[in-house]
Amino acid sequence: MNLDAQRIAIAEACAIVREDQWGNLYRTPNGVVRDCPDYLNDLNAMHLAEKVLTKDQDLQYHLTLTKVVTGYALPEFFGSVIRASAEQRAKAFLRTIGKWEGKK
Repeated sequence: MNLDAQRIAIAEACAIVREDQWGNLYRTPNGVVRDCPDYLNDLNAMHLAEKVLTKDQDLQYHLTLTKVVTGYALPEFFGSVIRASAEQRAKAFLRTIGKWEGKK
């Protein structure tokens, strides 16, 4: 899954995509912008994306993020994700919501 496809899939999952005659618009905390938020490099953007997860998805997300960071999907490794990168969080987010395309 290429980087642009990842960004757009996260934006769509967050229901922040709107389209006008010139293309897509994205709602961010700073207002509506033409460029998609940089979820793969911006921890603040990923933090906002994480807020759309349901309670059940949140638990699955943390297990998935732990697996992405450590290689193990065990609750005892949850503390390892405190320094997870935005890119790692994006990958776990997309896997959690079933939008990840490619090898696990």
